Amino acid sequence: MTSKKTGTGAKSADVITCKITTHLPHYSHHADADNRHMVNVTATTTCTKKVARLSIRVGLYKNGNLYKQSSLKSNTGRNKIGQNAARRCVKKQKYTGYAKGVVTFPAGYTPHTKTVRDESKSATINACKKK
Repeated sequence: MTSKKTGTGAKSADVITCKITTHLPHYSHHADADNRHMVNVTATTTCTKKVARLSIRVGLYKNGNLYKQSSLKSNTGRNKIGQNAARRCVKKQKYTGYAKGVVTFPAGYTPHTKTVRDESKSATINACKKK
């Protein structure tokens, strides 16, 4: 998804391209007892230049049903943002990640805001333990 600077003096180089990527859900084993045996999905939005604002929310789906939704994360004046959703692993289940975000471009760019979405491929997690 791109946004172009418009108006007097705008150059062809005045283009910002942003992409949202939802990564494959995976089993996540951490030493911290509160985070043991979790399924985790992460997503990032990356832009070629800094933008006015980025926001992102990530959902983890188990067998097609929402299993965990992250809080909305936002930042200003950056070109990247990431967020994750994680919940206790249930073996032999199919997990999918979904991310939705909003990019607000700097003044003078058209479009000024754009909603971005992405869905990961599905991953079946057969065992909830470290390999």
